[in-house]
Amino acid sequence: MTHSRLYFVSCITLLGILVFLPATAADINEPITLEIPQLQILLDPNSSNAIASPDFDQVLVHIARQPGQLNYGSIYTRVNTESANIVMTTTSTTDGILCKLDLAHRAGFRLHPGRNSIEVSYNDQMERVHYASFLLDAPLPVAKRGIAPMHPSITPDRASAAKFAVIVGVSHYANSGIGFSNLRYADQDAKSVLDFLLSPDGGSFPKENIRVLLNEDATSQNVRSAFFTFLTRAQPEDEVVLYIAGHGAPDPNDPRNLYLLTYDTKLDDMGGTAFPMFQLQDVFNRVLKAKRVVTFADTCHSYGFSGQRDRKKKSNNLFNQYVARYANQADRAVITASDISQLSQESEQWGGGHGVFTYYLLKGLKGEADFNKDGTVTAGELFAYVRDNVLKATGGDQSPMALPGLAERIPLSGASLRKGSRAQASTATRSISASASAAPIL
Repeated sequence: MTHSRLYFVSCITLLGILVFLPATAADINEPITLEIPQLQILLDPNSSNAIASPDFDQVLVHIARQPGQLNYGSIYTRVNTESANIVMTTTSTTDGILCKLDLAHRAGFRLHPGRNSIEVSYNDQMERVHYASFLLDAPLPVAKRGIAPMHPSITPDRASAAKFAVIVGVSHYANSGIGFSNLRYADQDAKSVLDFLLSPDGGSFPKENIRVLLNEDATSQNVRSAFFTFLTRAQPEDEVVLYIAGHGAPDPNDPRNLYLLTYDTKLDDMGGTAFPMFQLQDVFNRVLKAKRVVTFADTCHSYGFSGQRDRKKKSNNLFNQYVARYANQADRAVITASDISQLSQESEQWGGGHGVFTYYLLKGLKGEADFNKDGTVTAGELFAYVRDNVLKATGGDQSPMALPGLAERIPLSGASLRKGSRAQASTATRSISASASAAPIL
């Protein structure tokens, strides 16, 4: 039987209460609604809705609070993770506060095909945070197939490039049962990705250049060390692969903040015991010098996750969207297991025990995604293959995601990487001595 990895953490719903209610951030009933006048749609907080087209230019956010009940200047909006205050105007009305988002005012704010998010937050007069999110699903285009690689031969800079990887897989958690449960196959998925990277088709990554953190080794301190210390070794001409499998969720105390749950995470203290996603942006912007970085995030394994304090309250999980945003830069590729707020699935039916995403990820990397039969699998080919097969295997319930800007022509496996491995073997690999805390291979 397929097990859905349900990881929704407490956000807040509209109960029609329009007066100030003293409460904690986790259980305030948010009087926030979203309206799309052109489509005649009105949404409750933390809900989703299908739309026929993303081609509209105005969104209205209604906050049923009077100016004296909130910090007016603290109202903050995001459209697809980007700050939207620059296209927002606010006015007071008899019903509260109206925020108008003009999506056509500046480039980059119009919605796109697929799943879109709009987030709203504000502070009340006691400086408590209120937050709601909305998802809008527009029809998807047909996935691209057969992206031809631009690498007729291995280039000198790639021939001399060193290869580094960080692999994190957490199935077993020290505090499971207190708001969330263990996973079944996240650690096995991570081990399988490790085996592939060690193989010739995967690039023959040197063992000393791989940091592997599984289960009890994947503490918050070790994860930070891998991202902020180990990855500093990669130089601009080098290549880096990141693979992360485990729970990812918003903080029940402040759902604006998203976390990768580490082995030692406590649900009521994510800020002190989990890895915050905003720090992942620091990794990509300030730590990683390598220009070529590939990220696979099988992070929204929602099987057994139930951090909600009130199960009647709805929640959206934007973890995957923020992963894609932080890693989505030139000559970098990021593919996540599922779309925004979707459930990822794992089962013994996929290879005897895998998440469906990683199962098809590995099959694609091992050659099945080589649509143009040139011996090399590119990022574009892999995404098309994984998305098509995961959608089919899950009956359309799970759709892997790659944001616009995916570096489609990056070679990920096959002939090009085998050439690079031979060239690298003929040069002095910039490996790290054991005294520099090289990662154990499990």
